Amino acid sequence: MRKAGLVKLGHVPIDGSKIKANASKHKAMSDTRMTETEARLKQEIDALLRQAEEADAGEDARFGKQRRGDELPDELSRRESRLRKIREAKQALEDEAREKAEAERAEVDKKLAERAEQEKRTGKMKRGRKPEPPDPDKARPADKAQRNCTDPESRIMPDGANKGSFVQAHNAQIAVDSASQVIVAAELTQSSTDSDQLLPMLQQIETNLDRKPEKASADAGYFSEANVTDETVAGIDLYIATGRDKHGDPTGTATGDPPADTTAKQRMRHKLRTEAGPAVYKMRKAIVEPVFGQIKEQRGFRRFSLRGKQKAGNEWRLVCAVSNLLILFLAGWTLETA
Repeated sequence: MRKAGLVKLGHVPIDGSKIKANASKHKAMSDTRMTETEARLKQEIDALLRQAEEADAGEDARFGKQRRGDELPDELSRRESRLRKIREAKQALEDEAREKAEAERAEVDKKLAERAEQEKRTGKMKRGRKPEPPDPDKARPADKAQRNCTDPESRIMPDGANKGSFVQAHNAQIAVDSASQVIVAAELTQSSTDSDQLLPMLQQIETNLDRKPEKASADAGYFSEANVTDETVAGIDLYIATGRDKHGDPTGTATGDPPADTTAKQRMRHKLRTEAGPAVYKMRKAIVEPVFGQIKEQRGFRRFSLRGKQKAGNEWRLVCAVSNLLILFLAGWTLETA
């Protein structure tokens, strides 16, 4: 793309869209329902095994012990397969709960160490209750935590096209160059939110093209003070919405620099109210959203064919490569061969 002169990295908007997984959301089960279904299936399997033993004993008495069938009845095999999948899903939820508790414990331990250092430095006990670190060994999934038995690595996510509804999906991310709508970074995530995707996407742009974009924009879902103050975004002119304006917030065009004591969020809000800010941010929709529209509407890609995050991620990158190849074709560029 660089050889064809189609990528400038002047302004790169980032956006995400929920794309349906190759799995029905009705195959997703909560931890509570899994426990209930596991118990029911075990009872049914035990009953079928007892029936099979009784039938075997009867057949042995009538025909002798030499005759036997090695294959499990279909109804027993089907239940055992489902029970195995449910147990795997339950284990995955328990692993996620433990990992979350371990991360929370590390964060609490860090805060406790900072608190102890402050008390040692000042010689005064800090007011307020000390945070208690969770015990990962006692961590349990929330009752409503869900796992899909068809594609366990997909997630229930809000359907952006239909407010209030949910889909079994993956969160597909792209970063698009403003010069010709070439996709310069693509990723697939299991998170239904976008706040953790800004830094990885910017890093991927730099990895793919050996330099950072001059400007980058994203909607409010990508904003956090940690994101816009991270050292990796140094040198990138960021334009990220901070949320909807509240009653009483300043209106009109902002001038000059924000006060020195303002937060990162206030500085970004100020930036988006300057004369240049809205013009840059307004282009975000015109650059990145049509690419999703072309992929979904023109090429009809609305559901993954493959299952699992890695395979679906490779499928998503292939879809993005096709989008870029079409742009190359329409630009009249051909590969020069020796």
